Amino acid sequence: MMRHLRLRTFDAQAAHVLALTVAVASVTALLAPGCAARHSGSTYTHQDQIFRARDSVLPALVHIQPVLQVYRAGEKGKLAVTGSGVIFSPDGYVLTNTHVVGKAERLTCTLANKEEVEARLVGVDPLSDLAVIKIDMRKAGAGVRHAALGDSTKLQVGQVVMALGSPLGLARSLTLGVISSLDRYFPESVLPTGAVTGTYNTWIQTDAAINPGNSGGPLLNLNGEVIGINARAIPVFGENLGFAIPINLAKEIASKLIARGEIARSWIGVSWQRIKGLGEHFGVSEDHGALVGSVVPGSPAADAGLKAGDVVTEIDKQPVAAIYEEELPRLQKMIADLPIGKSVPVAFIRDGLPLTASLLTRDRPTVEALQLECKDWGFTVEEVTEEIAQALRLPDRKGVIVSGVKVNSFADEAGLRRNDIMMVIEGRPIDSLSQYEKIYDDIVASRRDRVLVEVRRGRLQTFHVLKPVYGRDKTTGAQPDSGGL
Repeated sequence: MMRHLRLRTFDAQAAHVLALTVAVASVTALLAPGCAARHSGSTYTHQDQIFRARDSVLPALVHIQPVLQVYRAGEKGKLAVTGSGVIFSPDGYVLTNTHVVGKAERLTCTLANKEEVEARLVGVDPLSDLAVIKIDMRKAGAGVRHAALGDSTKLQVGQVVMALGSPLGLARSLTLGVISSLDRYFPESVLPTGAVTGTYNTWIQTDAAINPGNSGGPLLNLNGEVIGINARAIPVFGENLGFAIPINLAKEIASKLIARGEIARSWIGVSWQRIKGLGEHFGVSEDHGALVGSVVPGSPAADAGLKAGDVVTEIDKQPVAAIYEEELPRLQKMIADLPIGKSVPVAFIRDGLPLTASLLTRDRPTVEALQLECKDWGFTVEEVTEEIAQALRLPDRKGVIVSGVKVNSFADEAGLRRNDIMMVIEGRPIDSLSQYEKIYDDIVASRRDRVLVEVRRGRLQTFHVLKPVYGRDKTTGAQPDSGGL
């Protein structure tokens, strides 16, 4: 019996190997130089398609070397990094990622012909992780031109694509793969600055190798059209998992950044959940509607009376459907595209009963937190944004967050820790970052050597005493060096 089972297993394996061999032979024949492919009335090989697509976009590839302003380990500093971009207009506008250039103090670009030029920042949009910079095409030199932008609605899973960029700083690199998915959704995608991104789009997933440095570079089809902007990868837990922002969203964001330098969006203060698997618990069917997960206190939705557990079916007389998570970005974008300051009717179901309300849209709050270095005390702080308040479940946006503490500094000695929320200094309440900065400047100017601070740490309220010695770096005991970075 065992021998019989072993033989059947071998036969199945042999059949599988034979089928695999035939498949590989078919793919090899497709890629062979002698095998022709029909495209736009011309006959040429698959290899020729790759070359033509490469030659269409490579002259528009940009190797970006920004010098970023960063706040790390309780200090403000500068960091030189590398990223990628693609020229998309005759007058030198370049698409890239916010996380590549958003905090840049200086932008140096190396073009496909190896000419080095300076660039200026036109605008950034953290919520989409897209940015536009501009180079002077008169200084670009010969052979540099812009790339054509395609249509990401026409993409298909399995379609052959190429990624261009500077992985790990290796400029003018090309990788080949296919589209693995067109609707990948990441509910908690966060930029290095802490800003939430990917709110308004799903991602193009590809197995074309994307590594650090590819960010901002083009993903192109075999027609030589840019169909996505490479943005991120998952190198630790899996191989060949790269993600690009669909080019149709990039075109929309780029045009607005060029026109105004920023993106204005409507906001109502709701976090959404899919309805799939939850409808029966809220007395609704699961073929329409979106579930309200939470409502920001004082937001337009809160003022209109919406509550967690409501199922919204219409916004501004437009049907709402978020059956699956992948449909949430479309809902978010629909709300964001509403006119700011518009009175919007909302239809929803609560406890099985249909209800209506009217809310007034507002301008979406800032998503990137401003930061400040408290050099004399040895730590950095940042403002409490709406996103941070929601993530940390804070009752309001008062105070400032300790974003980093320098080792062996006066702040470290006092027991301050990252993510502490500083609420009061020497009896003076802190309502905002600007107010904190004024209090800090006043105390430093007075050279007070004992400073009592009140901190919220999770559910605890704690007190700490800073004992600064001004004019001396606590970590080294030396006078501060006025030169260098």
